[in-house]
Amino acid sequence: MKNIFKRNQGITLISLVITIIILLILSGITIGAISRDNSLINKAEEDSKNAQRETIIEKIEADLYNQKIKMGTTPNKDILKEIAKNYGTISEDKLITKDGNYEINFDEIIGWEE
Repeated sequence: MKNIFKRNQGITLISLVITIIILLILSGITIGAISRDNSLINKAEEDSKNAQRETIIEKIEADLYNQKIKMGTTPNKDILKEIAKNYGTISEDKLITKDGNYEINFDEIIGWEE
């Protein structure tokens, strides 16, 4: 009887060590996937920035559409500049947002004609 009991303890201890080693390997792989240059966190931050930039573009396009409804004609570049001033500063043919994080070329904005 004692031999069987000791054998079970040995197997349990070995399986515990193997389980711990496997968990360490898996956690190392997971941490590596999260913290690399191409990591999930970096991709999520980049996607968030792109979404914020696209939101600003969509707001300007909506304002241009409203202006088109009021005027009855397609807005020109001067009207685009006036609308874009609400979202930041104008530098040549691009908008620099108020927070300075984004530069949006007027070519990316739909709804106006030159």
